[in-house]
Amino acid sequence: MFRLALVIALLWVVPAGAVTIPKSFGECSALCAQFFPGGSVTPPVDPPVTPPVTPPSGNKIFPHPITFERSTDQGNGSAGILFRTLQAGSVTYVSVNGEVARLGVPYKGAPVFLLAKSGDQYARPLSFVIKMADGITYVAKSGIAGDTTGPVTPGVYKNSKSYGYYNVANRRQAWRIPSRGDSLGSGPVKFTFSSGKTFTVKSTAKNCRDREDTCNRDSRAAMYGFVFKPGNGAPNGEGDSDIGTSHKGIYLHAPFGDTSKSVLMQW
Repeated sequence: MFRLALVIALLWVVPAGAVTIPKSFGECSALCAQFFPGGSVTPPVDPPVTPPVTPPSGNKIFPHPITFERSTDQGNGSAGILFRTLQAGSVTYVSVNGEVARLGVPYKGAPVFLLAKSGDQYARPLSFVIKMADGITYVAKSGIAGDTTGPVTPGVYKNSKSYGYYNVANRRQAWRIPSRGDSLGSGPVKFTFSSGKTFTVKSTAKNCRDREDTCNRDSRAAMYGFVFKPGNGAPNGEGDSDIGTSHKGIYLHAPFGDTSKSVLMQW
């Protein structure tokens, strides 16, 4: 009875037309040859390895701004690359100094890529290779050796320098930059806070607050609380037309609620 039950069970689980189990290695090899006539099969690498992209001849310059952050929450303190003017999915590959970055979670719909180390561990100038979804590969370099954070905007700004804040004043992070505004040229001058927020001052001849387009006070503006005073000379006061500063250089406020400890100035 036991043998009969075993035979019935085998008939139940083995489908019609099933191949007989080979009795020798030769039979097994002949059977595999029926399914793999081309010979041996190399198993896939798991996980797949993405080789570095070789920069294209002619060095096609990346036309969009790049924000390189010293550390990010996503990367547990490792560096992050943000393409704030692009849409998620538009960038498919990024390498920095030959290291391939991994894809992060988009920030406000913009692509984010993460590196393995904190940003201050990467030699300057930073060398980027960027591949877009349309298949075009670009290159970019940071502006100056020694920068530890900030955007890279090829072809627009020739100089950049980072500054640490000096104090908290008027409930905002404050900077006293020793250079006069007019010493940087007529503008534009771009400020990128370590939080990733940016503000572009179009003219170094006047004060600018809250709004990039008008420089007028506006409590509804996204950068409400931002202040740029060029320090170009007298008068030194609190009025909107008083462009002087006590240290005879640029005075800067981050917007309300921004706790950045440093700012990158590009001009």
